[in-house]
Amino acid sequence: MLKSERQDRIIELLGSGSVASVRDMAERLGVSEMTVRRDFEELAERGVIERVYGGARLYRPPAPGGTQVEREFSHVEKARLHEGEKRDIARRAAALVSEGDTIFLGAGTTVEQMVPYLPVERLRIVTNSLALFLQLEPRGAQELCLVGGTYRARTSAFAGPMAEDAVASLGIGKTFIGANGVADGSIFTSNMEEGRFQRLVYSKASERYLLADSSKIGRRDLCGFFDLANIDALFCDAGLSDGDRTDLERYTRVEL
Repeated sequence: MLKSERQDRIIELLGSGSVASVRDMAERLGVSEMTVRRDFEELAERGVIERVYGGARLYRPPAPGGTQVEREFSHVEKARLHEGEKRDIARRAAALVSEGDTIFLGAGTTVEQMVPYLPVERLRIVTNSLALFLQLEPRGAQELCLVGGTYRARTSAFAGPMAEDAVASLGIGKTFIGANGVADGSIFTSNMEEGRFQRLVYSKASERYLLADSSKIGRRDLCGFFDLANIDALFCDAGLSDGDRTDLERYTRVEL
């Protein structure tokens, strides 16, 4: 296992919010404790994790009032997590897109995985994601619209009043959006402006789809921006538990 893969796995294993000891992490990864200590130190220097007595946990900066809040991963960090699951989700979601469609692709590393599976001819694509735009632009054949606004480098997305004005008059067919969490019948993201923008796009669409791998299920974040009951389907992966699937199907169709 390469160092980058090993460190991505450490981040993933710490994602539940638990503290992991050096010994436990070494056993899980099948490497020496010295290797884990070095990885912990590097990740701590990058601000991804924080060292605690005997181990480490994900870094969570204190919010006003002293409570702990979930740290928002960067776009690059998110892209490295659950890559296989995201690719499978994206492939199945892209099968809904036909030539002649007008679609919206939201910012997010799961939605980005749809690009290789999309039709090339006679497709109109609207997106607020710079990362998606840069992947789509070389294909050339489709009609491509990048929505501008206030840019958030952490998510590679444009949002805010300018972005909202840009989509307010658009007619959108199928919309594909990702999420930071899905819990209690709501869809969550980490940023208020992005949440407001995604709510508007969903409200404009004739078909609404959510792409979220199973690690997002049961997680909440700062901004609940849309009700799960008002989307057409949730695309998830085979890691979804039977209990979570039953709960989600109270609100919408689940595609695995």
